[in-house]
Amino acid sequence: MIVPDVARGLSLLGIAVANIPTAWLSLGAAETKFLGTINTGLDQVLAVLSTLFVHNRGLPLFTTLLGFGVGLIAMSLWRKHFPVQRARQVIVRRYFFLAVFGAIHLIFIFYGDIMFYYGLTGMIIGLMLTARDKILSIISYVLLGVISIFSLGLLVAALAGGWDLSAMTETSMGAVDTSTYGGVLAFNGLSFLLNFASYPVYLLTYAPIMLIGFTWARRGVLSDVPSHRKELGTWAVIGIVFILVIGLPWGLAEIGVLPAEVGPIFATVNLFMGAITGPALLAMFALALQPFQAAANRGKQPPMWLKVPMALGKRSMSGYLIQSVAFFLICYPVAFGFAPASVSAQFILACAVWAASLLLAWILEITGIQGPFEKTHRRLSYGPTMQPGLKAPATSAS
Repeated sequence: MIVPDVARGLSLLGIAVANIPTAWLSLGAAETKFLGTINTGLDQVLAVLSTLFVHNRGLPLFTTLLGFGVGLIAMSLWRKHFPVQRARQVIVRRYFFLAVFGAIHLIFIFYGDIMFYYGLTGMIIGLMLTARDKILSIISYVLLGVISIFSLGLLVAALAGGWDLSAMTETSMGAVDTSTYGGVLAFNGLSFLLNFASYPVYLLTYAPIMLIGFTWARRGVLSDVPSHRKELGTWAVIGIVFILVIGLPWGLAEIGVLPAEVGPIFATVNLFMGAITGPALLAMFALALQPFQAAANRGKQPPMWLKVPMALGKRSMSGYLIQSVAFFLICYPVAFGFAPASVSAQFILACAVWAASLLLAWILEITGIQGPFEKTHRRLSYGPTMQPGLKAPATSAS
């Protein structure tokens, strides 16, 4: 399908732009920030665009797509008449190795890794294969409803009371030695333990949208957009309203149009509630690209401007990890230590790294080569055949 691959490819750009100020430049900095310095008109424009479309946008979209991917695998196994127990084993094994990839990535490269959480949650969803879509949807929407009520209540109370929530958005990383790789490893190791301990918080916040993606795959929502246009349209409206009501005031506060003290309030609400933009953005992609999907169903090739991000979307794990290696080498003091300060400079760096991963993915696409990490993941998950089998792959060397 066109939509999931395009959305994955573009979500990596959002993740790259968001991660530079909040993660890659935060080690060794006095405090973490969502945005770089704002000095010019271009900085102002990009700052507002970032609060609208970047921060807590790419990650929720990627998370929803992860759940969608689990659902596609489940449906494939069902069509191949896999027994339920064996299907569970296949999915749990696959996402166990994703968690292993994430743990290695987190400890040795990037403390802000998301694959570890994805792997753990994918394993949990794999154990829920027999749960009805209606039950899973109720769980998802109840959790999202509770989070939304809490977040909007916080917004009203904070604005009415003039609360200072800057501590939620600008926190000190502490004394972190980034001049040596040993210092980075020590910090990453501690982060791994903290991530593991805080997993229930992640589960509460992001598992609901992962379950929505999972049920959308099983119900064929993205493969038959016309039949689900009302549901997708509702989600698109929810996303647009949230982006305008929360993201826009935050951006305007950052550039001085609104009082600066309200910026952290909207940023905090965006942090707590922004996960709802995952299904919303995916719905927008589905509605916008439906004509191209319909044409593809008739055998017509997508245009080049879609095929290129699709290539990256098919290799999103490799793209994500390649971006991490690039940012590690470029930004960490233990390597080149390049630390662009302004919003525009950070945006240019993120776009350059993303464009490089896009080019690499396209080269692999036209040469018919899988992403290297996708290939390794499939080999570990499924064995030498690279496909799920009715029998578990042998663990001994052959």
